[in-house]
Amino acid sequence: MRWNRFRSPLIVLTLTTAGALLLTLPGRGPQPVEAGQDAPPKPAGQSASQAPATSANDAGLRQAVADYVAAIGKGDLDGIMSFWADDADYIAESGTATHGKREIGNLFKQALPDLKGEKVSGEVKSIRMIHPDVAMEEGTIDYAGPDGVKDRDRYSAIWVKTGGKWQITSARDLPSEGSADPSIAYAHLRSLEWLVGDWADEAGKGEIKLHCHWGSNKAFLLMNYEIRRDGQEPLGVTVRVGWDGHESVIRSWVFDSQGGFAEATWGQNGRKWVVQSGGVLPDGGTGSSTNTYEFVDANKFAWRATDRLVDDQPVADVEVRFVRQARK
Repeated sequence: MRWNRFRSPLIVLTLTTAGALLLTLPGRGPQPVEAGQDAPPKPAGQSASQAPATSANDAGLRQAVADYVAAIGKGDLDGIMSFWADDADYIAESGTATHGKREIGNLFKQALPDLKGEKVSGEVKSIRMIHPDVAMEEGTIDYAGPDGVKDRDRYSAIWVKTGGKWQITSARDLPSEGSADPSIAYAHLRSLEWLVGDWADEAGKGEIKLHCHWGSNKAFLLMNYEIRRDGQEPLGVTVRVGWDGHESVIRSWVFDSQGGFAEATWGQNGRKWVVQSGGVLPDGGTGSSTNTYEFVDANKFAWRATDRLVDDQPVADVEVRFVRQARK
């Protein structure tokens, strides 16, 4: 669970006890039961009545996982924590360990507000029944935000059935599937990925066009504007958006075809990105503004410039609504 965006716990049950760890070593313990498969054949000497119990427990655990994910989607803190044992452990992908239900609950309490408005779904990838009342489970939880950003968490978890209820006793986040992010910066910039593509002002006059694409290794997001006005040469504006790892903030650098330049910092507020910008005009004057990129849907966004100053004198606000253009 990467808490900066709220990564679920189901978060991955980790094996912290010596007995459970031994069962994960090659050649020890039963093999995983993949989603949709039947339980493995019962060992010799197992009574006929034991096999149905394993199948029932598998189904019961799957339902517990579904209910747990549903509680996350609802932002139901009490419902979420009802699936955690009092002495549970959670280990984040970074390796940071959190012990006890109360402390894990505090993590959720801090993170749940960031989950508001997101659609949450989960999938069980495998279940390994260690004992009729103890199981290892691996799965994924997917998040689809109102800003168009999608994310996925992988986890591994140990569930124990106590008093007829399945609860998490240990959980661990797993690395993302496939190759790692192409760059450190991309992990911080990908929430702006919805901007990638071709855009034009909604008025349909073609006065303002925007082409946005990734640079090499997705280390920078590159935005190229073309602004046309009757009787004037087109104005080109290039924006390079990157991650400042020293200050832990997204920055951008702006250059226009008349010699002006600026620098800005970005911050997210729900569906909006607020950009504080200040720079130098071609004639040596100074300017500043607060620019806002507001996600409307996958094919629309609104750009606004407010609090505009040129040489410390106020200038009228500006708003442009952009619509996505089909690639030619």
